[in-house]
Amino acid sequence: MVKQSLNFAEAKYKKFKILIFGLGVNQGVLGAAKFFVDQGAEVRITDLKTADELKVSLDKLKVFKDVTYTLGEHKEEDFDWADLIIKNPGVKPGNKYLEYAKLKGKRIEMDMGILLDFISPSQVIGVTGTKGKSTTSSLIYTALKEAGENVVYAGNIGKSVLDIIPFVKENTLVVLEISSFQLEGWDVKKLSPKYAVITNILPDHLNYYQNMMQYAEAKRVIAKYQTTGDYLFINISDHITNSPKFLKGLKGKLTYFSAADLPDDFKPTLAGFHNKVNYAAALAVAKQLGLNTKEALDSMNKFKGVDFRLQVIKEWGNIKIINDTAATGPDAGAVALDAYPNSVLIAGGQNANMPYEKFAEAIENGAKAVFFLEGDATEEIKELIQNKDLIKGTYNNFDELLQDVKDFAKSGDVILFSPGAKSFNLFQNEFDRGHKFNAAVERFFK
Repeated sequence: MVKQSLNFAEAKYKKFKILIFGLGVNQGVLGAAKFFVDQGAEVRITDLKTADELKVSLDKLKVFKDVTYTLGEHKEEDFDWADLIIKNPGVKPGNKYLEYAKLKGKRIEMDMGILLDFISPSQVIGVTGTKGKSTTSSLIYTALKEAGENVVYAGNIGKSVLDIIPFVKENTLVVLEISSFQLEGWDVKKLSPKYAVITNILPDHLNYYQNMMQYAEAKRVIAKYQTTGDYLFINISDHITNSPKFLKGLKGKLTYFSAADLPDDFKPTLAGFHNKVNYAAALAVAKQLGLNTKEALDSMNKFKGVDFRLQVIKEWGNIKIINDTAATGPDAGAVALDAYPNSVLIAGGQNANMPYEKFAEAIENGAKAVFFLEGDATEEIKELIQNKDLIKGTYNNFDELLQDVKDFAKSGDVILFSPGAKSFNLFQNEFDRGHKFNAAVERFFK
């Protein structure tokens, strides 16, 4: 049952002093700023980045004339001023300003925590995992929508979850894609969704978390507070989520999913074995909610894929070009090569304390050639590749890189942009990287 109506929400933060801690360059915090301005709150934003570095985000906030800023630094007086601090999910635990705010008794939330003031966990189908959460969430949403359910979709999709509040009613199902960072908002409230899906847990964000154990514990929050009337869906092949230590104390009814659950005659729209697992995860949830297997899968096949996840962006002559910029870790890069073997691969970037042996092996076994974007992950991968003839060059821009790729590629080839690494040395984030790749492709493959 919805905790509060939107009308109540409109009065809830009126005249509050809201400090948004960490604007960043994604859309999520922009949505939070809009939400609180619309509530009649006084909003201030602070970020260590300068106005020049945040230009893209700041340009979108120009319509809000009364928002104030502290940029290029943080000031304790901003935290003293605030009634409520909204933390950007990317701000690490233990940050000295957050610790200062706690000592002052300040309320600290993320936008996900604010959302939980207005919806009930009983409405939520939560999907987390290192890879596959966007696709799985989209498949679940598509199946439910096609079945005529009252359903909305939000989460870690580049905008604020607060945007959905006007559309959530008492009988609305809410499909939420939830990152490990966003799960902190659930942990603070000691809540978990009624329906929780964990697609997998693979090495990632190890520049944020101290180790894999801490990362897995962050993911575990999605099921940590479930009761015996709730449901947990996990990948039968994922060794972390299947471990007795991970499952100990979890109370939700456990359902396993695997690609083997799909009918033999099912032909998925989305390529790759990993996507069969995503279909299976979505199907398990759909069946639990009463949907017919065939109708659910037929509906899911209407979904053509998430932007920047193995997305076919162009077919030039007989050459297919794929943008998989969301592959920010080595496991995702290896999965992409499994889906499109013998590709002309574009990879590389920055490392986040992740191991690259598996990706290097996948390149040797599955790439026709590899063109690298510069970065410390790139240098590590190049060292690990035994067959140096595969390596065609290292670049700091798409124009030079794609010109050489265009000269190299032949009819029938797949050009696969799956970095397997972070982007921050050359781009604002992986989405900025993806947009710039698309623009460069349009320039060079006319």
